[in-house]
Amino acid sequence: MNERLNEESSIFTLSAVVVGFLLIPELSAKQQNDLGNWLMLVGQVLCTNAAHLAILTPSNTSSQDMSHMLEKTVSALQKEIEELKNKTT
Repeated sequence: MNERLNEESSIFTLSAVVVGFLLIPELSAKQQNDLGNWLMLVGQVLCTNAAHLAILTPSNTSSQDMSHMLEKTVSALQKEIEELKNKTT
């Protein structure tokens, strides 16, 4: 199931990249900026609402699952930081 979610996530992200690149030649720099800002605003409204709903809605995620996800996130961030440090030295 995790592989399926990763695949769907990749396709979802790729579709956004493709749409973005398809719009570039059709829009002036100002239009690209205006549309990009508008889309970011829409995204922020959706994220804010989803966060609020997540607080109000009981979660099926156990604290052990959440702890494991946070540990994986911290580990990945530490790895990225180390790689960045190695690139700059």
